Amino acid sequence: MATLCDLATRLPLVIGNLLDREAKLKRGRFREETMTDIVTAALAAFAGPELVISYPIEKDTGADLDLRFWNVEADRSLWVRIQAKRLNAAVVQNRNRSYGELLHRPSPTADYQFRTLRDTPSPWVPLYLFYNHASVAGDPHFKGLVPTVCGANLAYASDVAADLEAKLAGAGATPRTGMFNGRLSLLRRHFFGLEALLCPGGGLPGTTVPTPERVSAALRDRYNRRDAFLSDKGVGEEILRRLSEPLTLMPERGSDARLQDGTAVRVDQRLKNPTVTFISGRTKDRRTPNISEVAPQQT
Repeated sequence: MATLCDLATRLPLVIGNLLDREAKLKRGRFREETMTDIVTAALAAFAGPELVISYPIEKDTGADLDLRFWNVEADRSLWVRIQAKRLNAAVVQNRNRSYGELLHRPSPTADYQFRTLRDTPSPWVPLYLFYNHASVAGDPHFKGLVPTVCGANLAYASDVAADLEAKLAGAGATPRTGMFNGRLSLLRRHFFGLEALLCPGGGLPGTTVPTPERVSAALRDRYNRRDAFLSDKGVGEEILRRLSEPLTLMPERGSDARLQDGTAVRVDQRLKNPTVTFISGRTKDRRTPNISEVAPQQT
């Protein structure tokens, strides 16, 4: 894959095909963590002065992934927090497949995980990354629909949470086994593709990594375009949607979180989640970190 735009196109195909093959595994299904490791490994092919991957010190990093789009010269950053969920195995018709872990609670006394993601504090933009089987994406029930179902779809955490809150309210806040638990056919209306993050605007003119300004424009477009797919929404609700656009979708100026000098793939004990930093607008002064592709040899 020569560019991140190529990756945005091909990575969903790889993930979808892998999920289809898990039925042949003796040890069961692929977990979200496995798919997210594949995503970060694919990004590692582009690691260098403009893309840095930082891992927390814990071996089990979970399925969450943080992205930072940093324009050094403009002193602007956009922060995205991603939580991954995979489609359940094929035990029902494809049209009824769901994301069984969306109503997950870390413990009986803890709040639902979807609320924690939705309420992620500034400056983060919280998104879901849904992993889907290729056979489902190609099913006649979904094929040709817009938004498109593919091997990896993004969605705003606030949109998914609104659907889950409505279902919980209807179930008396105690969902029964087998009730709506994130059905693909209902959540599909919130979907958009990886290109919003990796290939915003259909290309990366003048740079090899997406800038925070271009990613911001793409995410804002997806946020406001969503109502075009909802035929039951009136003009008033469409206006309210635009007025409710999160401020975190705009790049933040003056971030003091300068990335330290070091290797393009590194361990950072301060982190909770793996973090990918896309560095655009590189300068020739100390504002831009010195990134090496390999660790220095021990003497």
